Amino acid sequence: MIGGTQANATAQHASDEHAAEVDGGLSWLDLATTDAEDAADVQRRWMPTEYDQVDCGAFAGRFQQLSFQDTLVAAERQNRTVLKRLHFPPDYCSVSFVRSVSGRARCDLEAISQGTVAYLPANNEYEVLLPPSEIAYFRIRQDRFLQAADTLGYGLPGDGFQALMFDSIHANDLNDMLETLMSIRHSPDSSQPESSQPESSQPEALNHEYLEKVVLERTLGILSNSTAKSFQMPLGSGYRITQAAQALIESRPDEPLTVMTLCQGLGVSRASLQRCFLQIHGVAPLAYLRMRRLNCARRALKVARGTSATVTAIAMHWGFFHFARFAQDYFHQFGELPSATLGRSGRTKSEPGQSRLQR
Repeated sequence: MIGGTQANATAQHASDEHAAEVDGGLSWLDLATTDAEDAADVQRRWMPTEYDQVDCGAFAGRFQQLSFQDTLVAAERQNRTVLKRLHFPPDYCSVSFVRSVSGRARCDLEAISQGTVAYLPANNEYEVLLPPSEIAYFRIRQDRFLQAADTLGYGLPGDGFQALMFDSIHANDLNDMLETLMSIRHSPDSSQPESSQPESSQPEALNHEYLEKVVLERTLGILSNSTAKSFQMPLGSGYRITQAAQALIESRPDEPLTVMTLCQGLGVSRASLQRCFLQIHGVAPLAYLRMRRLNCARRALKVARGTSATVTAIAMHWGFFHFARFAQDYFHQFGELPSATLGRSGRTKSEPGQSRLQR
């Protein structure tokens, strides 16, 4: 599922409507998100990722992004709890921080809260659970980041190849840099065509190479003055069991798995499975199964827009055979009918009632 190309179509269209060139080579994106996958679709251009909406209700958020050279600055806001699976490619690392958060959040098994700053190196996978929140991050080429650290004499634990959480850090310094960079879009040359501006008022093009060096130097300076705590991919039994359960779920998409099936396949008791899912995901196994399959069905419905696929066929593929209940659960989870997601109905916020699945 992660990294599919067709799933980008909807967010690509929406993001194009909110994108702008600030100057040659520097681009700005401001996207109102109405689906957890909207922000994931944008980020798939550089990082395979998948978002699952965990709690119920209509999604609303915002994704802003400024890119220049090989550096990207992004801010993301969401009103729902989302489980994010991030697959960092070999070339890019990130420095991220939590601007605000409401509820229990984690990166792998590390608890995160407002003000938490994390360095996530390239070529790794991360699982992030975020309740309603606002986060921001700087995506940087890892080779340049490590070269700059070496040039400036900053030693990073694990030589920059370990994920790090930072304590006693002033996230406000990162936030100030973020706000300054984001304000570039308000430069005079971005508000009107160049030909319409008086020659004397036209500013010089922004020096992207200089901007990148500023991000590298200031980010490293902030991190070097803080206490780092390294963390590895969790190896605890609870995490291993939930990961094995996820693999089992994804390997059998046509079978509506039960908790008993999971227990038998994993060789664990119901109580153990329940405890592991509550510890890692904050929900019971049955609720996780339903949430995961609903999100997979939603992605499939979006991909199928404009094709001959039916809601019924997609529901059955993801293990839903009680069609009226599927429509009700889907509406409860996402605030719209599955037929509306497929694009065959304009009734995006009406009650499911007795509507048919197949149209």
